[in-house]
Amino acid sequence: MEKLYNNPWFMKIVALAFAILLFTYVNSSNNRVQTTSGIDGLSASTTETILEVPIVVEIDQDNYYVTGFPETVSVEISGPSSLVLNTKTTKNFDVVATDLDSLGVGTHTIELVAEGLSPQLDYQILPEKVTITIEEKKVETFSVDVEFDESFISDEFETGTPTVNYETVELTGTASTIDQVADVKVVVGEEENVTEDIVQTLPVIVSDAEGNELDVNLNPSEVTVTIPVDPIAKEVPVVLNQTGTPNADLSYELGISNQSATTVSIKGANELVKKLSSYPVDVDITDITETATQTIDLPLLEGVTAIDPEKIEVTITVTQSSKGNGQSNNKTSNESSSSSSSSSESSSSSESTQKESDSSESDTSSESSSESLNESSSESSEEVSE
Repeated sequence: MEKLYNNPWFMKIVALAFAILLFTYVNSSNNRVQTTSGIDGLSASTTETILEVPIVVEIDQDNYYVTGFPETVSVEISGPSSLVLNTKTTKNFDVVATDLDSLGVGTHTIELVAEGLSPQLDYQILPEKVTITIEEKKVETFSVDVEFDESFISDEFETGTPTVNYETVELTGTASTIDQVADVKVVVGEEENVTEDIVQTLPVIVSDAEGNELDVNLNPSEVTVTIPVDPIAKEVPVVLNQTGTPNADLSYELGISNQSATTVSIKGANELVKKLSSYPVDVDITDITETATQTIDLPLLEGVTAIDPEKIEVTITVTQSSKGNGQSNNKTSNESSSSSSSSSESSSSSESTQKESDSSESDTSSESSSESLNESSSESSEEVSE
């Protein structure tokens, strides 16, 4: 044995073996440290906050209506970095208000819970608790009014009747809230000097008698409003005015050929259209000596932007003037008067002759009667004498 220990080769072999063992041990330790570091990196914990997470409300929505919930909540999650990052990116979980049916009608403070999160994650919901009110549900239909300020329309235009693509909306809410509804409307945005049709898609506003907005669900929540904008129009009668140089021996009468077209529709400035009671049209009768029909283009008066119809047919009736007829009548009257005078003179002469004849006959008759009386008297005297 001493020989073995004293053998230099033996000591070399043992030294080599110890060197190999030491190398193996050191190398194994390094590998173990690297593996542990890798595991620690994977399991490093981190915390993130996920914003605007909606709330899932579990309740019989056909019979109950719940108010008091915020629209969204924030969720703070903590755990392994990779898992936290994946959850924040996908948001593959829900924040739930569970089993509300068992609470019944009234006001309750409940705790929100997260469902679908990995068990390796810790979470906190902000706010964690909310106070809600459960009431009986009520559904009612209301008509939609349109609120619009007409002062923004240009002076030369006017608005027609507003129309909406949905004339009514369905309101869902608590019975007490629905009973407070006083106004369901849309408010048309303001624009200056509007001259074209207004088309806007607007949210429906629900308010009580004091103008306070109410918390209800609407279906639909938006409607499209159309307000026609047209030039101001008015219908006025046509008045024909004779112009030009007339013939002194003729008279003229103006009239519209089509009696159904005696009025025109005009559009223009608001103040002008309101004041205008008739539409004057000039008709030139120069060199017209017989009845004729003319087509006249209607002029646009100052401030008038459009007229309908744009043309009318005018009949010009020509007759002999009353002055010429008067001279003829006077001549005829004078001749008639002369004839009448001659006839009167002839009649007077005839009457005078007749009177003279009657007088002569009377004198002759009187003389004859006197002579006869004298003869009779003489005879009577003679007889007495004898």
